[in-house]
Amino acid sequence: MLRFEHCNVKTCAHELLALGNDNMKMWYVFDWLTKHDELRHGTQAEIIKLYADQQLVGYALLENYEASPDKIVHHQGITYQDLGVIHFVTVHEHRNKGYATLLANALYKDMIEPMLARHRDVHAYVVATGRAVPLMERTDIPAINLLKQFYSNVSFQVKVVDYLRAQQESVTRQDLAI
Repeated sequence: MLRFEHCNVKTCAHELLALGNDNMKMWYVFDWLTKHDELRHGTQAEIIKLYADQQLVGYALLENYEASPDKIVHHQGITYQDLGVIHFVTVHEHRNKGYATLLANALYKDMIEPMLARHRDVHAYVVATGRAVPLMERTDIPAINLLKQFYSNVSFQVKVVDYLRAQQESVTRQDLAI
């Protein structure tokens, strides 16, 4: 039996720390939350956990920047808002069973889609990198709301503005062809 659970990571950080090496870089976020009540700059760590037969088999985590004023950029008269970074972890012995795809769909429908709807007045996006990219590409997330690499202030024009503009032009060309 499969069961999804959605919560703020600060309520389940100890459970996630117990996964050990399966967490890789996320371990530091969980450790921080066991010692501090909040992440920095308004960031929230929201998670959808998936259990199979009452055992945690994986999770999708969104480092949610929605309330972080430092993630809003005004560039050439356009407002861009970075809504967060997506991470997926599947417990090693449960990989290649389709759980990550289920988590990606749940993450999009339950967290990202409503968040994007709240920010229609700006160019809002989430960031997925590495193995998170193909998982998110299989969801219904519009390409203009998904960045596939990290960026810095130096690379904002290329990695955000130019990329999102190209995605929008592609959608427009497809619409005109129909």
